[in-house]
Amino acid sequence: NGIIVQEMLGTKQLVTGPLNESKLRSLAEMTDSTKKEAIAFLEEMLICSYQSQSIYFPLIACRMVRISVQYGRAKTSCVGLASLALSLVTVFSDFSEGYSLAKTSMSIAGSDKRVLCSIMTITYGMINIWKEPIQAILPQLKDVYNMSLKYGLIDNALSSGMLHAYRALFTGSLLKPFSKEVALFMRNNSERHKRRLMHLCVAPISNGISCLCGSSGSQYVDEFITEEHLAEALRNKESTVCEAMFAIKMMCSFIFRRLDGIKPTARQYLELFERQGSASAQFINIYRLFYGGLLSLHFYRESRDQFWLDRAAHAIQKMEVWTAESVWNFENKLFLLQAERHYAFGEMDRAAEKYKLAQESSKKHRFVHEEALAC
Repeated sequence: NGIIVQEMLGTKQLVTGPLNESKLRSLAEMTDSTKKEAIAFLEEMLICSYQSQSIYFPLIACRMVRISVQYGRAKTSCVGLASLALSLVTVFSDFSEGYSLAKTSMSIAGSDKRVLCSIMTITYGMINIWKEPIQAILPQLKDVYNMSLKYGLIDNALSSGMLHAYRALFTGSLLKPFSKEVALFMRNNSERHKRRLMHLCVAPISNGISCLCGSSGSQYVDEFITEEHLAEALRNKESTVCEAMFAIKMMCSFIFRRLDGIKPTARQYLELFERQGSASAQFINIYRLFYGGLLSLHFYRESRDQFWLDRAAHAIQKMEVWTAESVWNFENKLFLLQAERHYAFGEMDRAAEKYKLAQESSKKHRFVHEEALAC
């Protein structure tokens, strides 16, 4: 890990800052055929390492960038650059540099549709969410999904489609039209040899929509996301899938006040993910911490157990950091967590003030479902 961090820091110095970004845009075309083959090979490794959630993903991205800086720009050099940008965000929480570098990678992407779709998926789905209003990103992800389908880029279509689905669910998209989109997505991709991935990643969203809509025959959240589902994902080292299911389970449980059922699961998994991802910054972390923090403060009011207060304090600290990056996406969540903390300590006047701020911020920033939570 230390070697990877040092490699990232060294590569970051090569490519960040206005002068270095200008040099990246003016790199000559790579002519060395051996280096071209190396870049192509590293891109294949990059894709495999990302899919397997390997710790070597940042290292491979760094190698691609360093070769490009030294020998010139290849067709897929910008994929390495976008992947380095993603690593700066997810590993170092360096949102500003990652955001700037992602924009540079977009500007040098060229016209190759496969490369362009790959970079757009990374940039819109995993980097811009920390800086730009998330509602504005949803149409961009949908465009990437449609473009990927048009050009036969099925893996990228699946990735961008799932990124869009999770972001649309948690940011309060209208459930009726959204449920039709998810059903169409599942139908279009069910025959593309991705059944297990679809079951793990998209089925919880579909079931979550049914649960939130109160559809006839819909299951309770403790039925469609069980302890066994979470444990299976962890056994298969699919921690992001596990965290996503856990976040959906907490959201539905909190909204429908099925709090006793979620308590043992929350105790088990909140601390686990806090240890595993204390320094990470991925989209699903936002809602795991948001709903985990709200649940923790509820359980603390009931029990005065320091365990729950520690989990809530961690969630609030993270939300403070993220609000500094994007008031639009995070301010209302921070206000609501702060309101619940004041309420837990019996500070009713301060709690009322924060609840009002949470309502106003949610309305201003178009998080209607979270405005309802603050009422």
